[in-house]
Amino acid sequence: MLPTVAEVLALPAVAAAEPRVLVGDAAGTVVRWVHSSEVYEMGGLLAGGELLLTTGLGLHGRSPRQLVDYADRLADAGCVGLALELGRSFAEVPDELVSTAGRRGLVLVELTAVAPFARMVEDFHRLLVAGADHGHRPAEAVWHELLALVVTGQGLPAVLDATAGLAGCPVHLEDPVGRRWAAGRVPPPPEVTGECTVADVRGPHGLAGRLVLHGRATRARAGVADRAAVAVALELGRGATTATRPSPAQALVADLDAGVPLSPAQVRARLTDAGLPPTAGADLLVLAVLVDRRTPPEEVAPAVHAAADSALGRSLVAVSGRLVVVVARVRAPRESAHLLRTALDDGRAAGAVLLVAASDPVADDGGLADALAQARSVVELAHRVGVRRPVVLAGDLAVHQLLADAVPPARLAAFVDARLRPLLDHDSAHGTELLRTLDAYLTHGLVKSRTASALGIRRQSLHARLDRLTALLGAPVEDPAQLVGLAVALVGWQLRTGTDPQAGPVRTR
Repeated sequence: MLPTVAEVLALPAVAAAEPRVLVGDAAGTVVRWVHSSEVYEMGGLLAGGELLLTTGLGLHGRSPRQLVDYADRLADAGCVGLALELGRSFAEVPDELVSTAGRRGLVLVELTAVAPFARMVEDFHRLLVAGADHGHRPAEAVWHELLALVVTGQGLPAVLDATAGLAGCPVHLEDPVGRRWAAGRVPPPPEVTGECTVADVRGPHGLAGRLVLHGRATRARAGVADRAAVAVALELGRGATTATRPSPAQALVADLDAGVPLSPAQVRARLTDAGLPPTAGADLLVLAVLVDRRTPPEEVAPAVHAAADSALGRSLVAVSGRLVVVVARVRAPRESAHLLRTALDDGRAAGAVLLVAASDPVADDGGLADALAQARSVVELAHRVGVRRPVVLAGDLAVHQLLADAVPPARLAAFVDARLRPLLDHDSAHGTELLRTLDAYLTHGLVKSRTASALGIRRQSLHARLDRLTALLGAPVEDPAQLVGLAVALVGWQLRTGTDPQAGPVRTR
């Protein structure tokens, strides 16, 4: 059974730090792990379910916008709580952290006395180990972990992911006639065979589906399957998930997520059956809507569907992990993404939507699987580099994607260091904003008036900064010989640090 934040705060080493909950539901929030870090960019490194301990060293001197961004990115990653030790970096918890934690559902704790974080993590580890039973979780602990996900509204994807983790094998859910409905996102370990463990999911009206665990049948795995089937049944009884059969759109997206091979003709036929036949002059576009972790995507999917039909015409909507996926045939892809976001902000989904990401349009229906993967990748990459725009298109992060996929990390680090190190060192030593200035200058097309306005400085101040950049770089920023290299180096720096240069003063580790 996973502990709550309140139970973690009661552990001896944590209690010694005299914790006080400022916002959030400590008694009702489940903690998967306790971790300590002073890294500002920690949001991009978390897996979800953590209580993060920090002295605030990585937050000291940050702008109000950066503090908000820090807490937002923790929440985006699924972090459930933040505990800030007072006295080293802050005399009191910054208001920006308090307001953002309240808005995003984070439990925010102030630690008023000094206590070693290592002992806190050790106490938490002992608490987890106390629930272990010779290498596998006892039945009661399995049940409580799954039930906690249902009670706290984490959604069907979270239940399936937890089931896959507990069983140590891939998991998927079928409808009563054997069509794949949804799947956990845990990849198969090497020892998984073709054997399966199957458990019926029973609802108030009989068979609601079947839970399939792709692994050799063992007593422990069968126990996980039985308890997970009950948890899935409870989850299916919640709100929008009461349907006992997936829609054609949901079944198609689940198959594509699971890697089921489908020919272009098969995809086209299934899109047509779902109500999205080929349209002359229109391309397929996949839009991935990322919702706040407090809102199960199944609950917001109907509102997304209404907004998509209003903004884009006939659309298909399905849930894919934490995302609500929209598939539409459009003639103006870039405008379509912004139209959908506007409709979402004006509709019942307002407040729950964090980001709308769009794939590149595809002319061939057989490219739907790649477009779906690309839209998901755009969401993940936007989170990784700290992009918080309401709409992100695949083309906006094309260079980021290319560098992430094709350039070894060590080579990228050397490239960035060779071009930006003089600016980073100068900013660190003198408290200047030369890196931010360079980024803004390139972003605004080397137009000085727009750059100065974006930075909130006078034209004379911008000219002084550009002169300093020229001196440090050995050539003007506008020099064609180094212009592209600087732009690529800035992208590489974002990939390495997960920081938006425009969030405020840049600090190096």
